[in-house]
Amino acid sequence: MESLRRICSFVPLIAVVFAFPLCADTAAVTQLVSVSISPVGIVTFPAQVNLVPGGLAFSAFSGTLAFSFNARTTRLGSGSITVKANGDFAPAGAFSVAGGQLTYTCSSGGYGTPCSGTQTVSSSSQTPVLTIGANACTGGGGLCSSADPATASVMFSLPNSVSLETGTYTLQLTFTISCL
Repeated sequence: MESLRRICSFVPLIAVVFAFPLCADTAAVTQLVSVSISPVGIVTFPAQVNLVPGGLAFSAFSGTLAFSFNARTTRLGSGSITVKANGDFAPAGAFSVAGGQLTYTCSSGGYGTPCSGTQTVSSSSQTPVLTIGANACTGGGGLCSSADPATASVMFSLPNSVSLETGTYTLQLTFTISCL
């Protein structure tokens, strides 16, 4: 009986030692990785721009709004940056967006095409600031611009008159970047 116990105590140990090599297996799986790159645009502005009178008495108020942007367009698409007034100047009475008083010109830091000539800010439709061509991107060089981010400016002008009531007048503008 003693010898039977010794044999039984060795059997599980032997079974465990041989179980691992008999159950080994290897499998290989391939996986496809896919990335969809979409057109995108980001534009960054300072909190506000102050329009100040020129050096001569009653010369027009003017101010430059410099901004930066990143953009990527598709091979057949394009992009644009536009501006639209959210209503009129507050308080009312001194200036009128609807009257075409707030005008601007545009410049580009070398990427994109700035608006042509003098534009008039509208509260009923978006007006052009910058156009970005097809297959365009900012940063990285090559087909992309070397600037990351790219820069541009809007130079605003507002007429000044001796008849204007003193005070601070504000207007909210919405700039929109669109990339297709």
